[in-house]
Amino acid sequence: MTKPEVVRFGDGHYRRVVYGVGPYIADYEEQVLLACIVRGWCPRCMSHRSKLDVKSLCRCRDHTEALIEEGTDGVLWDE
Repeated sequence: MTKPEVVRFGDGHYRRVVYGVGPYIADYEEQVLLACIVRGWCPRCMSHRSKLDVKSLCRCRDHTEALIEEGTDGVLWDE
């Protein structure tokens, strides 16, 4: 897209916008931050980082919320 599109932003002002998709280069730490995952965890399944070739259950919101409620995120992050 090279022609600007007029878009109304949340502050009520209108601005011209040109949308574009391009590559984003990041190191591992930044990729983990952007994906909102714990270091070494697979974002799709519950496999351990050393056994990513083994079939395992898919991640789900209920499991993540249960871990947060238990307050174990600091422990899980360090493992």
